[in-house]
Amino acid sequence: MIMFEKKMETEKVETIIGSGVKLEGTFVASGNVIVRGEVQGSLETKGDLRVEQGALVVAEVKAGNAYIAGVVKGNISVNEKLSLDKQAKIEGDIRCKSLLVEEGAEINGRCTMSDSKKEEVFEEEEGEEEE
Repeated sequence: MIMFEKKMETEKVETIIGSGVKLEGTFVASGNVIVRGEVQGSLETKGDLRVEQGALVVAEVKAGNAYIAGVVKGNISVNEKLSLDKQAKIEGDIRCKSLLVEEGAEINGRCTMSDSKKEEVFEEEEGEEEE
């Protein structure tokens, strides 16, 4: 099916945030991460990130690759491929190199696709001012 979601083996996962777990603050990892519970704050991994159906992430997210089937409220920055399952709900801006969206997924935000590996900060575009 989509990307690595069927290929991510348990022995290659560094961290699993279980369905009964609520994590608040800054979470940084270098390996693969699966979120089944709730994360609030910031979530960063150089490896693959999987946000499963029923999970809630209210955080700025950075990952090497990501598969989202749950809810993410915050900006998502992915170095390579972002895959959105049909149950995914995204409220925030997306930056990635490659994007795969299944029918039914919801995105409320801006999407920027680029081959650039440079980290970008999501900022208000010049000229946009509140009145």
